[in-house]
Amino acid sequence: MLSEVLLVSAPGKVILHGEHAVVHGKVALAVALNLRTFLRLQPHSTGKVGLNLPNIGIKQAWDVASLQLLDTSFLGGLRRTWN
Repeated sequence: MLSEVLLVSAPGKVILHGEHAVVHGKVALAVALNLRTFLRLQPHSTGKVGLNLPNIGIKQAWDVASLQLLDTSFLGGLRRTWN
């Protein structure tokens, strides 16, 4: 469990040409935008995990216990890399 706040961000991007071509191993022309997406992970003792998207008016919380019951078999090999 996290003991402190973790903040990460990534730039936005636009694919100017060849968006579908990359699926077939071809090149595309992409550029970064001066816009960023931020993610902040912060521990809480409430037993809940929350999603807050203030720019679009969404705020939701779920019990961690109920999320642990979800079927995650679709993650396949990805789950092993997270542990």
